[in-house]
Amino acid sequence: MRNITSCKKKINIYLLLIILIIFGIFQYGIGKICGFTMVPDEFGYWASAAEKIGYDWSEVTSLGSYYSFGYSYILLPILYLFDDGVMAYRVAVAVNMLLMCSGIFLILGIIKRLFPEIERKMQVFIGGIAVFYPVWIFNMQMTMTEALLMFLFVLITYLFVCFMQKPNIVTAFFLTASLAYSYCVHMRTAGVLIACGITLVLWAVSEHPKTKIVLVFIGAILLFAILAGVLKQNTIAQVFSSADSQVLAGNDYGGQKGKLTQIISPYGMRLFVKEVIGKILYLGLASFGIFYWGIGWTIKKSGLLLFHLFKKRKIEVIEWVFLFLSLAMAGEILICSIYMHPVGTIDALIYGRYDEFLVPVFLIIGIIAMLKSGWLFRGTLLLGMGTGLMLPMLLSVIEARELSGLRGYMVAGISYLLKEDNLDIYSFFQDTWILGFFVMLLVAFFVWLSEKKENLVWMLTGIIVLEITAGLQISNHYTYRVNSSNFMDLTISEEIIDKEEAGDKIVYLDEGAHQYIDFLQMQLGKRAIEVISEGDIDEIKMKISDVFVITHIDTKYKNQLDNMFDECIRANTFYLFYSTEGKDAG
Repeated sequence: MRNITSCKKKINIYLLLIILIIFGIFQYGIGKICGFTMVPDEFGYWASAAEKIGYDWSEVTSLGSYYSFGYSYILLPILYLFDDGVMAYRVAVAVNMLLMCSGIFLILGIIKRLFPEIERKMQVFIGGIAVFYPVWIFNMQMTMTEALLMFLFVLITYLFVCFMQKPNIVTAFFLTASLAYSYCVHMRTAGVLIACGITLVLWAVSEHPKTKIVLVFIGAILLFAILAGVLKQNTIAQVFSSADSQVLAGNDYGGQKGKLTQIISPYGMRLFVKEVIGKILYLGLASFGIFYWGIGWTIKKSGLLLFHLFKKRKIEVIEWVFLFLSLAMAGEILICSIYMHPVGTIDALIYGRYDEFLVPVFLIIGIIAMLKSGWLFRGTLLLGMGTGLMLPMLLSVIEARELSGLRGYMVAGISYLLKEDNLDIYSFFQDTWILGFFVMLLVAFFVWLSEKKENLVWMLTGIIVLEITAGLQISNHYTYRVNSSNFMDLTISEEIIDKEEAGDKIVYLDEGAHQYIDFLQMQLGKRAIEVISEGDIDEIKMKISDVFVITHIDTKYKNQLDNMFDECIRANTFYLFYSTEGKDAG
């Protein structure tokens, strides 16, 4: 009895330690963060929240495309309660941290239900590996939807497992609600929605559930589909109404229809297959090879399910779960590949952002598959060499299409060796594969050691240390570096807030530069920025005394504006021009 109590205390200490590490990562980074890392994406989600509390950000929003509205319902109360842009952003990051902490409990619930034979201490370490996926650490520190989507997919998987083990109306409703909300957060989660639908149809045919449960599913799906459609149209009409229709279609289904015609051609199909391979390579290397083991096991179990279904034999719960996971990953890889087709940049070829929100769950499956495997090192060697064989196919696409442009933050999980200022694409892919192969072998070694003896389970912390180190390296390379620029740009918004008077206007001169003005609109909150084109610059002369003019740092109108205004403030990305006549010197 004393041993059991001691064991439980140790497990609770390990779990508490994981939560404290998550909080420690948050504390380490939060002081280095004051705003967006990725624009216009992050701004698009805040813009929907801003509209709901009465802010008019429509002119700045019109510079970008449509972004889904689901995340805005989390951001809305934050923006309402905190009118300081930096504070609001940091609170949103804190919410991401809390979701990450909550995720570990859901992950442990999945492991406990699917793999009860695994010793409890081992379950906690596997949960730690799943939650410390490096890109989750990276995404936790900004307001892209990916951190929320990772949590939501963990939640969906947990609810799916619960439903398969004990079908009931309440679980059915919450599962459907979670699926619908994830779709509202990002439309490209449609692959998960479809995968769940296909799996549940096959399950209903095989298991003949109660009619009430089927009706609840159908009713909930119809309800949430209608609600999502209405909210989407309302968001487009009120938030993105000023955006160009072609730009607006870029993130909507309307912009993807023509791609299917391209893909079904012989050349398009060959290119598309290589694009899919690029996504698989990214997921494999970004997960230290663990994804390969996870997807392999789920496909194997799914094949067994179909065989049992055909033979009308008993199907285990884990087989239904693995079928759902296999279909979800296949669907998301296809959706990502279709959206990026035909690839116009190198990062689009290996783009993983749209499907890696599934990776934490596959890390669970992958580690357990490695623990159960009788050919751990041989399998790892084969997977590493197989990854290497993918490289010539990808390099052939890069050569044939003369691709350039590799944005590391879009392929964060393999960006460790990337040198954007001196890019040698062949060396990058070669070195990334060599590093990835070495880490795959190291992970296999840690797994092998952890299985040798019960008191060596802690060796799995070696994988967690690798993940945390990688996650912080990505954050230092992108999030903290971008925010060092953001801190300098805060001088613009602070100057406007300090010097503005009633009736003053804030104008941004749009010369086609990247949409960094989003950051300033976030800081200015209820103060709307008016966007004018180069052709309207003469209108500024009519209102010099009551206007603040913001331009990009590379503006070609610097001399002209210097002659018009007597104050010019330079920041890292912007100039601010205004006249001091009649303003408080304050």
